This record gives sequence, structure tokens and C-alpha cells, in this order.
Amino acid sequence: MKTLDRYIAALFLKNLAIGAFGLTIIYLFQQITGMLLDENYPLRQVIAFNFFQIPAVLVQMIPPSVLVGTVLTLSGLNRSNELTAIFSIGIGLKRVMALLLVFVFAICIGTLFLQDSVLPGLFKRRTNYYWREMKGRTDFYLDIKQNKIWYRSKNLIYNLKAFDLKTQQILGMTVYSFDERFNLVQTVEADRARFTPQGWKLVNGTVTQFMEKDPFPVNQKFNELRLQITETPKDFQEIEKEVDGLGLGELRSYIERNQTAGLDVKSYQVKFHSRFSLSFIPLVMCILAVPFSVRGRREGGMAKDLGICLGITFFYWLFYSIGLSLGTNGALPPLVAAWAPTLIFTAFALALVSRQGK
Repeated sequence: MKTLDRYIAALFLKNLAIGAFGLTIIYLFQQITGMLLDENYPLRQVIAFNFFQIPAVLVQMIPPSVLVGTVLTLSGLNRSNELTAIFSIGIGLKRVMALLLVFVFAICIGTLFLQDSVLPGLFKRRTNYYWREMKGRTDFYLDIKQNKIWYRSKNLIYNLKAFDLKTQQILGMTVYSFDERFNLVQTVEADRARFTPQGWKLVNGTVTQFMEKDPFPVNQKFNELRLQITETPKDFQEIEKEVDGLGLGELRSYIERNQTAGLDVKSYQVKFHSRFSLSFIPLVMCILAVPFSVRGRREGGMAKDLGICLGITFFYWLFYSIGLSLGTNGALPPLVAAWAPTLIFTAFALALVSRQGK
């Protein structure tokens, strides 16, 4: 790498780190303050809970940090006339931008790796900490395996094939009941379970009783059974949140399993494709920042450059969020919903760069 390349790269990475650190601290401070004011949790628990989500916050802050880092780097070079000197020796804007994009692309790959390999594990640890330490539910357990969902509450363990929040329906439900010594006393298996005002209505299944003095369990089939348990669809909503703790491969398998069961999987498909599109948003932010950072010095200061870029970024995130909502609601295909905003704003950013004429 040439000396000039190393100089620009070092400057960019320093400004990027400053932006990422500053934005992450601001976000976490707001989160911690909000939890302390709105919830009755000890400071120690609030800090520990937010500690688990630092990498997730960092992933969210990478796109605006790239924008800030690009603006600070190029605008600083422009105002010190270093950018003019670079152009005078035959190095054009496209060459400088290509250097920055190489680093940003590496950051995008790293972000995708974090989302697939690091964040899922931390999400599960944060969820368990919230329920067991902060909520005091030491009996709580929830995990989505390759083919099943396991949910534990008190002396019951639920094994679910799929849960549909919209219809408040469970497919492939097995309930294991235990006594105080955690001995299995009963299992209830059903093809389908639906929540009604009178409780859970199970269809087509078997009740198996395990007697302490009888080595042979007693089986009884049923076409319809009312199961009185304390869990409601609101409790099983945690399954929807747990999907965020799946890696890309696990999420794909979960989508296929629910799709086979005949459930609506558009929201999960949007989540899957948005993992990729979100990882490459920093490239758009970098390109967007370039034309505003190399304008003539009389066209405004660095604060104005940042203000314009952040304003465009706000509309980008708004457009991106609307796209995801349209994909979740079925108005757009999930792939289009996740990628359309990125492609449109990339084209817009490239058009602005081409007008620089350098």
C-alpha cells in the first residue's frame, strides 16, 4: 500500500472509531437511563443487561459511523487543501473513494459475521439474564432447536413444532408435566392447539399417565381436549423474539419448517434478507457522504456537511423501515422489501458522485 493510501486509511479508521464509540455510548446511555427511570431494576442489573447488547448496538451504529467517518476524513482533507494536492498529482476522487470502499466492504463482511455468529449467542444470554435475574423466573427456559421449540415454565415443559401468533395456534404440541421431585407424571400430545376464552383446545392427540406404582403408562386418545394451563399466547410471544437469536442457517431452517406447516413466514423471510441488506448499508453511507464532503469550502462548513448527510440518512432509514413493513405485510416480496431501499439510495448516491466531475 502506498504512503498516501496508508495515510487516508488511518485517518478514516480513526474517524470511524470515534464515530462508532461516540454513537454507541450515546445509545447505551439513553437505554440505561430509560430503564432506570421506567423500570424498578437495580443499576447493576441494568448495566449487565445492556452489556450483553453492546455488539448488537455497535452493528446498528456502524452505518452512521461510516457516514461520519467518511465526512470527517474527506471534509478534513478538503479544508486543509490536502485533497486538492491529491487531485493535482493525478489521483482522482474515484481512486480515493475506491480505497474507502475497500475498507467499508471489509467492515460489511465483519458485520455480517457478527450477526450470524456472535449476536445470536449474546441475544440468548441477554434473554435468559432478563427472565432469570431481572424477572426472577428461574424456571424459565426457551430454545429453538433445529426441528422443535422447547419452552419451560414451572413444572411444565412444552415441545412445539410451530407457533402462529396471528391465529394463536400451536402445531405439534407436547406438554410434559412433572411433580415436585421432577418425576414425569403426564404427557399430552396433540396435532394442533388453539387458544380460546376457555383455555387451550387440543385436537387429535394422546394423554399418557405415568403411575408411581404401575410400571406401565396409561394411554388415552382424544379428538378434542381442554387443557387448563397458565400459559397464554402472550407467554409464547417470546418465541417470536427468540427468532432474533437464530443464526442465518438456523433461521432458514425455521422458515422452512413453518412454511411446511402452512404458516405465514413473510415476516421471517424479511428478517432473513434484512440481515444481509443491513450488513451492506455502510457501503451506501460511504458513497452518500462523498459528494457532500468534497464540495467547495464556500458552500458550507463540516457541520453543514454532516447535517445534510444525517438528514439524508434519516430519510433512508425511514424508507428502509417502510420497505420492511411492506414486506412483512405481504405488499412486497421479502427480497425486494429488504434490498429495494439500498439499491435506490445507492443509485442516488452514485449519481451525486458522478456530478462531481473528478
